[in-house]
Amino acid sequence: MERRHQTRSPTNTPTRINYEPLGIISARIRNFSQNGLFIELESAKLKPNHTVDILAESPGYMRAVPPVKAIIVRSTPQGIGLSFLEPCPRLIDTLSTL
Repeated sequence: MERRHQTRSPTNTPTRINYEPLGIISARIRNFSQNGLFIELESAKLKPNHTVDILAESPGYMRAVPPVKAIIVRSTPQGIGLSFLEPCPRLIDTLSTL
């Protein structure tokens, strides 16, 4: 059963996340919505209910975005589903323009 209330938009954007037990991990944002995103990782050993900081990459075509706090709501062999802990319109606006 689908429980999402927002439409997911596909992307393939590099990012990094800070996960306290492992440090900073390189990843790719695969889709996003107003409430969260799915991040693809080589090794998704991150567990649900832990908090991470999303450190958006800033290539020349992307404006700098402050770190965004999110909680892991789902973990799969391909990556993790994150729910934002507070609204982050700047990140969503930036991803929407890519």
